[in-house]
Amino acid sequence: MYSQYPQPQPYPPPQPEKKPNYWLIGCFGCGGALALIAGIIIIFLVVVNSGDDSGGSASDQPSSSAGTGDDAGSGQEQTAPADDEPVAIVAEPAEYEAGALSQGGDFVAVYVTVTNNSDEPLAVNPLYFSMEGSDGQSQDADLMESAGQEDNFEALDLANGESESGVIVFPGTSDPVSVTHTGVMGDAYTADVA
Repeated sequence: MYSQYPQPQPYPPPQPEKKPNYWLIGCFGCGGALALIAGIIIIFLVVVNSGDDSGGSASDQPSSSAGTGDDAGSGQEQTAPADDEPVAIVAEPAEYEAGALSQGGDFVAVYVTVTNNSDEPLAVNPLYFSMEGSDGQSQDADLMESAGQEDNFEALDLANGESESGVIVFPGTSDPVSVTHTGVMGDAYTADVA
């Protein structure tokens, strides 16, 4: 005799558990953390170099650069190219000091003064500079090392007659021969390091 109640059905086999992709988690975990830290550092440097206080320091810079232009050689060199070029650059060797952001290595420093003699605003930034060394090699400025200097070169826009002065750092050990500022539009101005 058969019962009228339905017979119990066997349970389906359990689904295999999905294993987490540890490689993917590791990449986003470590890589994401590094990208976040790098992003924070870059944002910090941009804010420091072009923050709201740079607008006030831009108006202070002409008077402070006039004070540094009173040195024996600097004042004459600064006024001579001012009549000929829309952008006058004066460069002299400076002493490199490892800052808080320094990662070690060999660097040379140059104290640069840029004066805008044109009618158009001029964007200046440490990243726009390159240096030719005594070995004939050209080096681009190192933003991290430049930002770590006590009297660093600020990123800002210069109006007609305004100047910006500061230390720019380049990788290497070669003595600086010349410094070139290449603007956003490709205009390049070079000065010998005296």
